[in-house]
Amino acid sequence: MAGISQIPGVRQQVGFIARLRWLLFKNSLRNIKGRLEAVSAGILWLMMSGLVFGGGIFMGIATYFLVASGRWSWLAGLTWIVFLFWQVYPIFAASVNVQFDFANLLRFPLRFSSFFALSLIYGLFDPGAVASLVWLFSMWIGLSIARPAMLGWGLIVLLIFAAMNLFFGRMLLAWLEKWLARRRTREILGFIFILIIISFQLIGPTLRHFEHHHSQLPNGWLSILLPVAHALPPGLAGRSLQFGLGGNFLYASYLLLFLLLYAAMFLWLLRVRLSAQFRGENLSETSAAAAPAPVRSRGVPSAAAAASWKIPGLSHSIGAVFEKEIRYAFRSGPMLLTLIMPAPLVVLLGFTFRQQGAFRHLPLQMVFPVAIAYVFLIIQINSVFNSFAYEGTGIQFMLLAPVRFRDVLLGKNLFVAFVTIVETLLVWIVVAWMFARPSVEISVATVAALLYASLANFAIGNILSVCYPRRLEFGVFRQKKQAGVTMIVALVAQAVLVGLGGIVLALTRSFHRPILSVPIFLAFAIIAAIGYRVSLGRLDSLALSHREALTAELCRAE
Repeated sequence: MAGISQIPGVRQQVGFIARLRWLLFKNSLRNIKGRLEAVSAGILWLMMSGLVFGGGIFMGIATYFLVASGRWSWLAGLTWIVFLFWQVYPIFAASVNVQFDFANLLRFPLRFSSFFALSLIYGLFDPGAVASLVWLFSMWIGLSIARPAMLGWGLIVLLIFAAMNLFFGRMLLAWLEKWLARRRTREILGFIFILIIISFQLIGPTLRHFEHHHSQLPNGWLSILLPVAHALPPGLAGRSLQFGLGGNFLYASYLLLFLLLYAAMFLWLLRVRLSAQFRGENLSETSAAAAPAPVRSRGVPSAAAAASWKIPGLSHSIGAVFEKEIRYAFRSGPMLLTLIMPAPLVVLLGFTFRQQGAFRHLPLQMVFPVAIAYVFLIIQINSVFNSFAYEGTGIQFMLLAPVRFRDVLLGKNLFVAFVTIVETLLVWIVVAWMFARPSVEISVATVAALLYASLANFAIGNILSVCYPRRLEFGVFRQKKQAGVTMIVALVAQAVLVGLGGIVLALTRSFHRPILSVPIFLAFAIIAAIGYRVSLGRLDSLALSHREALTAELCRAE
């Protein structure tokens, strides 16, 4: 009993964890990588601060005018905006802070109450939660200025609404991790997620269709959806404020009671999941032990070795990496979708923009370069600047194998180049079918621009992949963010490369000599090729000096 009584309390344990996180951050500033990460994170936070405080100003002013003008029913619209942003932001945007899986803290002798409290604390410091809390505070300020009598009631309603959002977000994250523990489930949900993203492109054409057919507007659907929206937590919070403004605090309290029941249900579901994790639940996908393979006679090659590809013109190591990348792409549904989706997206966007008349002021011959720039950004920004993202513990074999690191990255670059070439051909066919056949001059100029931009990307991306690796896993909901340095350098590089290509094409077209852009792009490509060759020559020594960072980051237990 004496030993148990000496275990620190919840407040002390949370304080220990906070101090541990602070010391980890302070110690990370001792090297250049940590300082650059801190600077890049600060820049990203400054960029997001505009959304946070700008949205807060909008919410406060909107609340004030809605209350002052008597349009109280529209307050539910503001609560829906806060709810959707709080819950959707972590899914659709990369978090600007370091993604730390607090479940790893179970390695330490924590109380369950401390573990539970840490889950809620980490949820509060999520960027989406911080922004939403600022917006709710601004709504309370606007409400109190417009109607001082609502100072207390508004605070109660918005605090309970914020707690409900916090419990729901943490509960959703915890249960999604359980549902996505199986690879097949992750791939199915990933496919559905991509389809949802694509379907957003159909919203504009659908709304324009109904604008031209006013009599066919689905008013019946609105009468069905409004009661459902009112019965959900954001609607309950908005209507509780509405009836409080009307002086009917009895019905407002009745609605607030249902909001409390929602919060209690989400809190209970969160506790169920965290309790399972605390008791040692393991969602690992490790396969069951299989019977050992029969031992082959020495000197007899295996079937897999005999079936490996032999690509003319490539060394065995480069060809093996190229083969591995292709095999992995065909085995991973999300990765395959990421690689093949640019061309279908161009088709969908082409129909949408043509319906909108977005290309009226854009010469048809420029549609192909614009589409290629779009495809270039989708493929290469996700594949080049963090080439070892999905290697995991396999990076150890690359470091131990008798192959040069330049050959490993050459194979990876060759795979990305192959995908880019295939997508370019598909986009050329799509543009020729939907708009106009690109001229020979524009086609050659676009390919030359793609050549110089790809070589420049490879030269920069290979160095970043070795110096600032970051482990990612397909289908894992709680992804770590890309390294801040990598994100900033990648965005700046893409802006410079695409912008420079656009300027050259625009200038040569203004002189009615688009063919002049070909030698210019080829000159850029020669410079980029020299830089690429120099970067390849440094990769072996660079990988050797960063082998600890590579293994520590990519082999880290998640």
